[in-house]
Amino acid sequence: MGIPSVGIVSSGFTAVWEARHRAMGMDVLPRVRVGPALTEIPPEQVREEVLAHADDVFAGLTEQPRVPTTPAVASDQLLRYEGHDFLDALRILNGDFIHRGWGDGLPIVPPTPEAVEAMVAGTSRQRDEVVIIMDPGRGIATVEKIAINCVMAGCRPEHLPVVIAAIEAMSEPLFGLTAVAQSTGPQTPLLVINGPIRQQIGINSGICALGPGSPSWVNTVIGRAVRLVMMNVGHAYPGVMDMDTIGSPNKYSMCVGENEEANPWGPLHVERGFRSDESTVTVFPCGSCIDVPDLVSCTPEAVLTTFAYTANSPLSPTWFYLQRDTAKFEHLLMICPDHARIIADAGWTKNDVRRFMFHNARIPVGVIKNPTRPSAVAPGWKWVLNQPDDALVPVVREPGDFHIVVVGAASGKSAYVWDWAAPITKPIRF
Repeated sequence: MGIPSVGIVSSGFTAVWEARHRAMGMDVLPRVRVGPALTEIPPEQVREEVLAHADDVFAGLTEQPRVPTTPAVASDQLLRYEGHDFLDALRILNGDFIHRGWGDGLPIVPPTPEAVEAMVAGTSRQRDEVVIIMDPGRGIATVEKIAINCVMAGCRPEHLPVVIAAIEAMSEPLFGLTAVAQSTGPQTPLLVINGPIRQQIGINSGICALGPGSPSWVNTVIGRAVRLVMMNVGHAYPGVMDMDTIGSPNKYSMCVGENEEANPWGPLHVERGFRSDESTVTVFPCGSCIDVPDLVSCTPEAVLTTFAYTANSPLSPTWFYLQRDTAKFEHLLMICPDHARIIADAGWTKNDVRRFMFHNARIPVGVIKNPTRPSAVAPGWKWVLNQPDDALVPVVREPGDFHIVVVGAASGKSAYVWDWAAPITKPIRF
């Protein structure tokens, strides 16, 4: 834009700064590196830290910018691994992939040309078709590149269309892929599969639907493939662009089928505008997934009060949306069949559930104020700062921000998912 600019980068984020700006073609933008992350320290210390680098900031704003560098072109050279036998060669391959950062820590299947060719045959799309330009690293996600990571994850060719549809969904702006991939929190895609493809490829929607074990192996490899694509195509490598402070096992794989047969209302994809005989994937930007145990309640009010108590946790990201007037943080109720039956048998619809949750899933203002700087609160939410600490605010902006799927098997154990943006649904093309 022709505006002199300089970045102020804490030392722990130098790698993500360089990788992100290189991906955006902005590697010439000058930066000033300060000390540790400017969080959890007093404001006066932040001021001292930044002012100590004032001369460097001024220099970055006034000096002639560097000439952009020509990015290196990746080699198409095939890698060859040899060992005493096949298993030894496989061990060497896995060690090298981990060393290069291409693996997720679990053993991978070798993406040989023959295996990739077989995987690409799982779709009618051309292998060089560009599915998306994938954030945060702006990688070119072709059908072939997605197929390579599907092989590594242990997928079969019939799984490839599901992974492609999930990658397409994640490219929609409302999903917020850059934030999900780069966050210092444990955000990760959660895939919900609907339609006939569930039976066709063996997606689990019942017991242990989120794994582990043989009933959920298809769910597991599909979710794992999405993570590997995020890393090897989107460049969301840990410590480079993925800046998750602690991490989460959820980031290995989160894929589940909706138990449509036990759903008393109607499946998610139909509610979102698709036909019941269409196959879709809905991708939720999952922040946390919390168990909702209730083996006692026999009325909708009682069951949903347990859900509301879970949503009322101080861990809710409600404090974060106060910083943006337009931010959307939508939540997902993964309701087990027993809970769904109790609610529906009393005549309650999904919208009844949403209205109940909106009026009962509220947290005290004091909980929100604690981790929030007053100066960071968006203008439309400034009124919250003037409320007493015991005043209650809803955990979402409107009832429609609660999404509902029926998942799991017998026994009153459901789950509650805090999302960090909006879910996206895409049809699965074969």
